[in-house]
Amino acid sequence: MESDSLNNELNQALENFDADRCVQILQQQSKNAVYMEDFLHVIVTYLEIGLPRESLDKIYELEDLGNSVPGYERDLDRVLQHNKTMALYLTGDPQGALRLMRSLKPIDAASSSDREFFIGLCHDHLGDPETANEHFARATELDPEGNPPIPDISIDEAHDLIAKVLSELPEKIRKELEEVPIILEDLPDLSLIQESSGQISPNTLGLYSGSTIANKHDSSFSPHEGMPTAAVIRIYRRNLERMSQNEDDLVEQVKITLLHEIGHHLGLDEDDVDRLGLA
Repeated sequence: MESDSLNNELNQALENFDADRCVQILQQQSKNAVYMEDFLHVIVTYLEIGLPRESLDKIYELEDLGNSVPGYERDLDRVLQHNKTMALYLTGDPQGALRLMRSLKPIDAASSSDREFFIGLCHDHLGDPETANEHFARATELDPEGNPPIPDISIDEAHDLIAKVLSELPEKIRKELEEVPIILEDLPDLSLIQESSGQISPNTLGLYSGSTIANKHDSSFSPHEGMPTAAVIRIYRRNLERMSQNEDDLVEQVKITLLHEIGHHLGLDEDDVDRLGLA
């Protein structure tokens, strides 16, 4: 009964996007976990709420128990290993994720397609986009509906699009952005992902860092490093390509991502975004 109550509370917290409450419940469920299904529930939910480091820690704990854990089944162990590949990837270990995924055999065409796509992701983050594209193409061949062809935008096209979006902003906002570098990169640096324990996802589309306009009159010094935190916007081209349905959608997603990161710099809420024409 207590487990059912906690599950209901967790579902409610998920619906309310209450991450702190989710973590509290998961920590309690983790302490009470006995059966393999209980562990898996905690592991999967940690991944769902964007805490891959916590998920991976729980995976290692479960693996230490091995097949002696009550309720152990090979099918559940397969589920565990698939979740482990994702946790490794999301915490900045594409090599480990790739190695493990290659050891897992797909069960049908759709899972084969997803496997190829995931292998492509790992190769991309290992600095081998050519091999990554080969696996993405195989994923499309196996399941063109589930993994459709990935549209592409060249570096020059992306730069031109960014310049166009900026030119269409209100003059006041353009002035606020004059000293903010907008950097186009293929993918987030693995060191950023690793240092954040997966809080920065390898799949992120854009990233804002530094002091917002709201606190620019403060000293803007990092309490950890004692250095000024200059504002920077990064846009990740390869990730934007992969999440887009077609070329028109890709152009739109670049615009949306750039405006979203500009909104972070401006410290805007959703109403402000609409009012200033950034939506």
